[in-house]
Amino acid sequence: MADYLDTVDLQWKEVDILANEAMRVETSNSELYNALCRSITILIVAHMEGFLKGAVKNIISDYNSVKFKNLPNAVKITYCKKHLGFDESAFANYHERIRHLIADLETSSDFKISHEAFTFDKNRNPKPDSLDSIASRFGVSDIFKNLNESLFDEVFSMTSTRIKKALPIVSKRIKRKLSKFPYQFEKNPYGTEPVKYRGRSMWQTFLDDLNMKRHTIAHGNDFQNSLYINTLIDLKDKVMILQLSFLLIICSELCNS
Repeated sequence: MADYLDTVDLQWKEVDILANEAMRVETSNSELYNALCRSITILIVAHMEGFLKGAVKNIISDYNSVKFKNLPNAVKITYCKKHLGFDESAFANYHERIRHLIADLETSSDFKISHEAFTFDKNRNPKPDSLDSIASRFGVSDIFKNLNESLFDEVFSMTSTRIKKALPIVSKRIKRKLSKFPYQFEKNPYGTEPVKYRGRSMWQTFLDDLNMKRHTIAHGNDFQNSLYINTLIDLKDKVMILQLSFLLIICSELCNS
C-alpha cells in the first residue's frame, strides 16, 4: 500500500503539469487555458475514481499475507458475501450461511482472498455513496460520520497555502504507518471518531459539486470553463486530502476491529 501511494503522487504530477501550463497561458491564450482547465477537472475526478480501485486492491494484497482465520472480521464477511450476494434479505438463513462459510474457510492455511468483493463490477464516479459503500465493506459503517468534525473537515476553512503545507505532512505520516505490515494505526486518529451530521456533510457536498462539474463537461452540457485555475488547484489538493483520510479511516478500522 505504501508503494501504491508513491504511484498516486506521480499521477497527481500529471495534473500539476497541466496546471502550470494553464497558469502560463492564462492571459495570453484563452482557448488553450479553457481547454486545460476543463481537462484538469476531468482528471481530478478520474484520479479519485482510480484511487478507490487501487487502494482496495493494494489493501487486499497486503492482507493476503495473513491466514484467512486471522483476517479482520469485516473482511471475512465481505469476502463471503461475494459468493452469497450482498442482499441480506435474499433468504432467511443468510447470516447463518455466512458464518458457516467463514468457518469452512478458516480451516484453510493457504486460501487467498481477492479484491473483487470490495469494489464494484462496473466503473463508478467517486460519488459519496460509492465511497461509503466501499468503506462499509471494510467495517466502516458511515465514513462521512468519521470525517465529520475531524481534523480533515478543517480544510474547508483553511487557505490554499495552509492546505499545501498540510498535505506533505499528512501524507508522510500516513505512509510511515503503512510502511510495514501489519499497519500501525491507532483507533480514530485525527479526530475521526464517528460524529452524526444533519443533511449532507461537508465532504458529501464537496463530492456532489465535484462530480457535477465533471458531469457537465463530460456530457457536453457546458462548453465554457467556469473555474479559475487557482480554484482547480484547490480542488485537487482537497481531493488528495480526501484520499488520505479515506485510507486512514479504513486502515484504522482494520487495525482496531
